[in-house]
Amino acid sequence: MSKHTTDIIPANFKIALIGAGNVATRLGLRLKETGFDMRGVCSRGESSKILAEKLNCARFQHPGQIPADVDMVIIATSDTSVSDVAKNMPEIKGIVAHTSGSIPLESLSSCHARAAVLYPLQTFSKDVDVNIDEVPFFIEATDPDTLNTVKAVAQALSPKVMEADSAIRSYLHVAGVLSSNFPIYLLEITKRVLGEVNLPLDTVRPLVEATISKAFGIGPEAAMTGPARRGDVSVIKKQLSSFPEGIDKQVYEVISTAILNEFHPELKL
Repeated sequence: MSKHTTDIIPANFKIALIGAGNVATRLGLRLKETGFDMRGVCSRGESSKILAEKLNCARFQHPGQIPADVDMVIIATSDTSVSDVAKNMPEIKGIVAHTSGSIPLESLSSCHARAAVLYPLQTFSKDVDVNIDEVPFFIEATDPDTLNTVKAVAQALSPKVMEADSAIRSYLHVAGVLSSNFPIYLLEITKRVLGEVNLPLDTVRPLVEATISKAFGIGPEAAMTGPARRGDVSVIKKQLSSFPEGIDKQVYEVISTAILNEFHPELKL
């Protein structure tokens, strides 16, 4: 832990995780690496056993089994499960936090006195390393003391820590979907289109990497090219008519229409 962290929380700060998926795995490994005392993983299924072994800690089948003396419980489950998990937890002496961008703090504070949010704006996979030093963490808490502790934990994970209430996180969550989930879906469609002519997805890797670099370098609007940005409706219609059979072209049409409406409102498909 950093000196700043140990000034606020003790070296044997005890943490339990609820969940054993992508977020729980990556945060759990980082917490252990940083020096926190990992006391348990709570989740049914083989994944919790694997994660508990990696963290060298106990494995719990139910939230009610979590020791009451832990300093923090981090709920890293699906968004729809957070409230139910919180309600089924025993009272603990420490903080109950969740990692969701879309769930308000009240989902925890309604049943736990010391509640917090520890939201990493990043996509995680169990078996893919991520440089967590570069991940922004957004935090919120019920009171100043709890906020200071959560901030110290977050700063032990990453130097990029900011406060964000539920309203701000709702925008962050939408931004995450737009910037991460949607491009992944577009790449899946791209893969299918390329597959029609036996080309791999890597065919567009240089294009994608250059485009992302340019968007962050000069801004998305300045970086944007393509027939819709130019207002070339004839090219758009030609591409729509030649879309491979069996691949939904609706997303192409919807996004092209949105770009036309933004830059060429006088033109229609």
